[in-house]
Amino acid sequence: MKVKPLFIVILLTSFTLVRAQEYTFGIKGGINNNNIGELYHYGNASGLGINVTPNDDTVFSAEKEMGIQFGAFAMIAFDKFFIRPEVNFVSSKNNYPLALKTAYWTSAKIDIPILFGYKIYDPVSLYLGPSFSSISDMKLDAVEQGSNYPYVYKKSSTSINAGLLVEVGRFGLDLRYQYGITKVEELRVDINRGIYGTNIADLLEYNPSQIQLSVHINILKINADDRGHKIKSGWRGSGRGCQN
Repeated sequence: MKVKPLFIVILLTSFTLVRAQEYTFGIKGGINNNNIGELYHYGNASGLGINVTPNDDTVFSAEKEMGIQFGAFAMIAFDKFFIRPEVNFVSSKNNYPLALKTAYWTSAKIDIPILFGYKIYDPVSLYLGPSFSSISDMKLDAVEQGSNYPYVYKKSSTSINAGLLVEVGRFGLDLRYQYGITKVEELRVDINRGIYGTNIADLLEYNPSQIQLSVHINILKINADDRGHKIKSGWRGSGRGCQN
C-alpha cells in the first residue's frame, strides 16, 4: 500500500472534522463484478506450446463471476458536502474458459477508499475519490506448481472510485465503479497442459476495474451544533439519545 498518499489524504480529512455538522458510522456489504485482462495461449507453431489444445495461438477473455465485499464506514457531512472514509474486505472472481477445462482466477484485498461527495437532492448523492488497496491473495488455479513461470503480483494498488449513493432513513444503496490506476503488468505463466490444454501463456497487461453494488445501515449519528454534540443511535427505541 502506498503509505504517503494515504497519510496525506487522512491528514487533510482530519483537519476538516472540527467543522463537520454531522457524523455517521455504519456497516455495509454487497456484490461485485470484476474485470481483468486477457490470457494469450501459445499454440504448437509458436515454439512455446507443445502438444497443446488448441493448436493455434489463441486469446482467451476473462469471464466475470460474482464477488462479495463488506466493511465499515464513517460519513462526515458539511451541509450538502460529505467525506466518507471506508475500510472494506473485497473478494473477486473471474475465469478463463480454456480448451479442456475452465481456469479460475481469485483475488482478496483490503480497500481503503476516501470518498468526497455532494447531495444533489435528497436522498441522492454523487461521490468521487481514491482507494488504496492491500492485496492479501491473488491466484490462477491452473498455474503449474514449482514451474519456471510462477504467478506473482503486486501487494498494493491505487484506484479511483465514482458512484451514486441513495439513502432513506438509516438504510442506503451504493452503486460504484472502481478503475485501477495501478496497471497490472504482463505476466508469463506455466499452465498444467494435461488438465487445461494450455502450456505457456501470457496474462496480458491491463488496468483492473470493478462494479460494486452495496447496501448499508447507519448504526450511529452524531449531530454537532453550537451547544455541543447530540448523539443519536439509528436503532429503534433509542431516539431520546443523550446530550453533552
